[in-house]
Amino acid sequence: MSAVRKVKVPTSKHDAESASKMMAFLVTDIEGSTYRWEAFPEGMKSALAIHDRIIRSAVRHNSGHVFHTAGDAFHAEFATPSAAVQAALQAQRTLSAQDFTTTQGLKVRMAVHAGPVEVRGGDYFGPGINRAARLLLIAYGGQVLVSGTVADMLQARLPSGSTLFDLGRHRFRDLSQPENVYQLVASDLTTAFPPLRSLGITAHQLPHPLTLMVGRSVEMKEVRRRVEQYRLVTLIGPGGAGKTRLAVEVGYQTLDSYPDGVWFVELGPLDDPRLVAEEICSVIGLPVMGKSATESVVGFLREKRALLILDNCEHLIDAAAEVSQAISSDCETVSIVATSREALGVPGESIFNVPSLAVPRDDDLTVEEALNYAAVDLLVGRANAVADNFELSEENVADVINICRQVDGIPLAIELAAPRLRMMRPGLLAEKLRDRFKLLGSRSRTSDPRHRTLVALFDWSYNLLNSTEQILLRRLSVFAGGWTLESATAVVSGDPVEEGEVFDLITSLADKSLVAVDLHAPEARYRLLETTRQYVFAKLRESGERGRRRRLAEYMTGLLGDGTNRWPKMRSESWIARYEPELDNLRVSLEWSFGPDGSKDIALGLTSVSLRIWDELSLLPERERWFRAAIEHVDAETPRDVVARLWLGRTSNSAHGDRTAFEPALKASQLYSELGDGLGLGEALAKAGAALLTPQKIEEAQPYLDEAVACLKPFGHTKQLASCLRSRGVAMYFAGQFEEARVAISESTNIARVIGDRFGIAAAAIAKGEMEFASGHVDASIQTVRRLIDEGQCNRRQLTLCLNNLTSYYLATEAMIEAKLTAFQGLHKARALGWPAAVVRMVEFIAHIIALDGNYVTASRLLGFTEHFYASESASREITEQRPYDRLNHILHSSLDAHYLDELKAEGAGMSEKNIVDLCLQS
Repeated sequence: MSAVRKVKVPTSKHDAESASKMMAFLVTDIEGSTYRWEAFPEGMKSALAIHDRIIRSAVRHNSGHVFHTAGDAFHAEFATPSAAVQAALQAQRTLSAQDFTTTQGLKVRMAVHAGPVEVRGGDYFGPGINRAARLLLIAYGGQVLVSGTVADMLQARLPSGSTLFDLGRHRFRDLSQPENVYQLVASDLTTAFPPLRSLGITAHQLPHPLTLMVGRSVEMKEVRRRVEQYRLVTLIGPGGAGKTRLAVEVGYQTLDSYPDGVWFVELGPLDDPRLVAEEICSVIGLPVMGKSATESVVGFLREKRALLILDNCEHLIDAAAEVSQAISSDCETVSIVATSREALGVPGESIFNVPSLAVPRDDDLTVEEALNYAAVDLLVGRANAVADNFELSEENVADVINICRQVDGIPLAIELAAPRLRMMRPGLLAEKLRDRFKLLGSRSRTSDPRHRTLVALFDWSYNLLNSTEQILLRRLSVFAGGWTLESATAVVSGDPVEEGEVFDLITSLADKSLVAVDLHAPEARYRLLETTRQYVFAKLRESGERGRRRRLAEYMTGLLGDGTNRWPKMRSESWIARYEPELDNLRVSLEWSFGPDGSKDIALGLTSVSLRIWDELSLLPERERWFRAAIEHVDAETPRDVVARLWLGRTSNSAHGDRTAFEPALKASQLYSELGDGLGLGEALAKAGAALLTPQKIEEAQPYLDEAVACLKPFGHTKQLASCLRSRGVAMYFAGQFEEARVAISESTNIARVIGDRFGIAAAAIAKGEMEFASGHVDASIQTVRRLIDEGQCNRRQLTLCLNNLTSYYLATEAMIEAKLTAFQGLHKARALGWPAAVVRMVEFIAHIIALDGNYVTASRLLGFTEHFYASESASREITEQRPYDRLNHILHSSLDAHYLDELKAEGAGMSEKNIVDLCLQS
């Protein structure tokens, strides 16, 4: 990046008279400029000169004024928002026409906002310019974002040939109020971009520390330097040394340097090395489709400028090293910060040993002098937070220094020691620490003294507990996702822990800061810090006690079995609030159950009752993984109700017309019929009907749906009945019976409202929009789906389906810009969800769009891919998809030779989903 250049606003008489004013601002910068300066220093000099000339000319031509520059960033002020938007459009158009091949392209992101500012010393300060800067941070190179404030002020007075596309309402870092954000769209500007990187969109933001970082400024500077130089930096040190906190702080301080994201991946809860790359995919929102997770990660990141933080690698060191090496080797603009107790051992790795916080060497210091040391500052701060009226004084400063010295300034050790100051004075605490170390024996010359000190503190804290508390703490370590009093009682009670003692013992551990408490949940939840959990889990293994992981898996089976029974009539929000917090406990229980020490019976039973949580949270790949594995283990001894639920879990929840779900649905229905389970039978029959239901095969599906309704109605209002009625409504509008369809969908909506099924209401609204489209009321269908998206009442799967349908509706009204933007947004959502059918639908829409633009070759390849997918009968084209498909075929058959078209389609049929998506993004 070039040297900082600053231009102050000329001081005028008006400025002197009025220190506050309303101004419109255009702010710009170059995406990835630091990388380009490093890689192409000579090319960047000439490119930046052209860039500067274009920006200044556009600003000047529209009566604006550049008042501040920093490197490649420009800040300009205008008298009116329309002038600022016109300048942005002019600059972006001119820039896009330039040849920047010497720097591998040059993409400039821009933001326009208007708001109040203060004028001081010839410069602007305040919310107007601050919000403009924040808006710029979430944009992508080549994109122009316009705030809702500016959009309102424009009142549709836009530059000729341009429009604004609504990107929704977004929150920004450090700003309390959200903002509507629009994208400036014109025929010669890039239109397809990933989702905005605002707080409202990003699902992968860094953890939010509850306290300020103490000290570490020197370490921060050094780690940032190493990240820039080496790209792979491993922070090593004992547990509790502050590695994670340092890595997170590096992430926050370098956010602006990584336009494609800073991703924090917590590996601590994982047991299986094979899950490391899968967890990275999960955090990024990247599905693993047809190749290994590592290959998926590398392929996604290869052209990204991003920072990956891999936290707690030590227990999965080989797998973490393998993934890190693959990324470092193939992704030249991706940096990795790993935290571990040992180095990864990867070529090119820079190893940074995280030191302890600074501790005074002398005891004879004043209070002010002692607080200049980070260890003392942290201990005093944490003591003030947990102990009433604690104060560092001339009388206790030497003892406080002694405590910090004995724990070697390790942050976690200080965090564990500070709560003891509620129960004893610093002098007594220092004495007990010293005595406890003596009991641990002599120090080895060959081991890390800080590691021994941390172990000593953990052992000391652990040994201060009575034997019953120790047993309880060990047993609690099997919970990966925290626990309630009920679950703790079920899993950890038993000789010598009586059920009636569990609450008092947990309270005692919470008082000793070994258990964290969350009172904001509907039911109080408790958890162990991960480092503490690892320590006591090791103690559990050492104790030789077995069976607690089995107890947890058995408890989860019962809990989710109860959830399965409650689900048909329980409010969506209440059900999710009750069972979603158990997701991590479910995962570790399934991993144990299917593992070498597990139980096949528990594995099958637990999987069979997990269906609802995967569906409610739209965790489609996990659902597929566990139910596929479970079905393979079914034998003649498996209980029939378990087998029925497992076959029900092998049916599709993606859409109608998935014929691969028909046989599993039939098997489930036969089992439910034998069991006399009418509710299960009705749901299975409804799934069978939905699997067959296409516009061409209504008569084949209808008997199953009719029989399903007859089975379900005696049970009153249920989610299953609401769903089945929606399917009947779909069948009716497939047949052109729109009034009958309206009645069925309305009845489905009413049932969902009565039982508080938020997602059922959303599903009915989606069906209503499809019906309106089928009956020719396209504007009404657009309004229905837009309202559903804006209200945010969908789950992730439903949102993706909404974007699918909305794209088709826009195509029908020739709103091509809106269709393209929506299609690419939907494609990103479908990929993140791991939903192949949704990906295919979006690909076919994009093929339609680019065919209209004359790109027949790419459109033909995309069509070949989608037709090959539909041939598997795992999804079907409904009316929403069929009409654009018919138009696409007409365009291609009338534009290309039939033989050539077949060749292109055959090429597309042989391509992978990853390559097809890349082809879409390049189009």
